[in-house]
Amino acid sequence: MSSPNLIRWSGLAAMLAGVLWIVPAIITAFKPRGCIGPEECDVMAMRDTSDLAPLLLLALMLSAVGLAGMIIRAWNTGRFDRLGQVSVALCAVGVMLLVLGMGLNAISEVFWALVPLGGLALVIGLALVGIAALRMEALPRWAAGLLVIGSLGMLGFDDQNAQVLMAIPFGIGWVAVGYALWSGREASADQPSRVR
Repeated sequence: MSSPNLIRWSGLAAMLAGVLWIVPAIITAFKPRGCIGPEECDVMAMRDTSDLAPLLLLALMLSAVGLAGMIIRAWNTGRFDRLGQVSVALCAVGVMLLVLGMGLNAISEVFWALVPLGGLALVIGLALVGIAALRMEALPRWAAGLLVIGSLGMLGFDDQNAQVLMAIPFGIGWVAVGYALWSGREASADQPSRVR
């Protein structure tokens, strides 16, 4: 499969990932509020989101495919710089910590501490990916900007209350990235040509 086709298919994956970030957030928002903090959790149950875990795992995997398309496009521009490399590495560390934390939680609840660390690394990494995509002109400004805003919005995410809706801008960012990859729109296509 050629590079443009890979990028195009990764765009479709990113758009689907965006939808899969949004739908579970809306479903979760309609569930009863869960406890936050040790004091509340002594008298109140946590919101159960285990039924949505498969959708979120699929969203994470499809986002990784979308990220791969962004990397291929950035590489093709010949501008894959240090910020791009660091942001991708931070995303990889975040995903690794998330998967380890969720997987090893069956052994001991101590490993659950890896989940918030992984989430933080992934969110910051994705915001940096958006900034790097802007610098490398691998995405249109609007798409990279929506990814940055959505990623930073996830810093306020909490699945136990209405802050679960912070996943909606994140999902919109991925839909925008996916559309830009699928349609073949690059940052240079956003720039009006100057007539002299």
